[in-house]
Amino acid sequence: MPGFVDFAELKQRVSISSAIEFLQLSPVEKQTDKGPQLRCACPRCGGDKRILTITPAIEKFYCFGSRDHGDVIALVAHVLDCTAKEAAFKLDAWAGGTKPAKNSTVNSTVRTVPEEKAPERRLQPLDYLQADHEKVIGLGVTPETCKSFGAGYAPRGIMRGRLAIPIHTRMGELVAYCGRAVSGESPTLTFPNGFRPEQYVFNAHHMMEGELYLTLDPLHVLTAFENGVENVVSFLTESISAEQLQVLAALMDEKGCTTVELV
Repeated sequence: MPGFVDFAELKQRVSISSAIEFLQLSPVEKQTDKGPQLRCACPRCGGDKRILTITPAIEKFYCFGSRDHGDVIALVAHVLDCTAKEAAFKLDAWAGGTKPAKNSTVNSTVRTVPEEKAPERRLQPLDYLQADHEKVIGLGVTPETCKSFGAGYAPRGIMRGRLAIPIHTRMGELVAYCGRAVSGESPTLTFPNGFRPEQYVFNAHHMMEGELYLTLDPLHVLTAFENGVENVVSFLTESISAEQLQVLAALMDEKGCTTVELV
């Protein structure tokens, strides 16, 4: 085995789709705005839920079980539970006599959504949020993702010292900001006085048909989006009520979502 592997050259030579064959994964293909997305159970995290997602168009993966993400080498390291260097050696040895493979694929009651309470006057986006603040980057979110969501570190205001994330109605109207802890503060999420977080599903205005993922932290919606997984929503409460599940079910009917995975 060689003592050195050029990571950059290896990633040029071996695509993340090819690694699927190497890792003997059996993903199901879904169509998304970023093109085909491959989803399967994670051999390392266990279980039969399709929590491992691979997006060939951007050469990235995201695991909802561990929150690990990254490129083809990171994928191999994650699945095989080894270091990046060991993963690179294994992948390089396998690819030495193997041509990169094409994307792997495997053949794959009326409810109404209650009206959401809109603010008395239209809320304007906060223009002082810092998308490139070091504490936000420390959470694993890039400035580009923050800008896509309109989020950022709040140096002042009621969300001061937190990651301010905008909350919209299912129609896309901005109604409030939540403050997400950046350094282990408690509680994890804070809201303006009078705001009722149980009435909203975060990122519902971006829901689309097909398989839906549900998480309990809006931060994980951002990190999933950054790694190619877009159809993800989150509740804004620590516990989930029957009413919230009914709202989500009605939204799924409205948007044409076939299944939902709690991750």
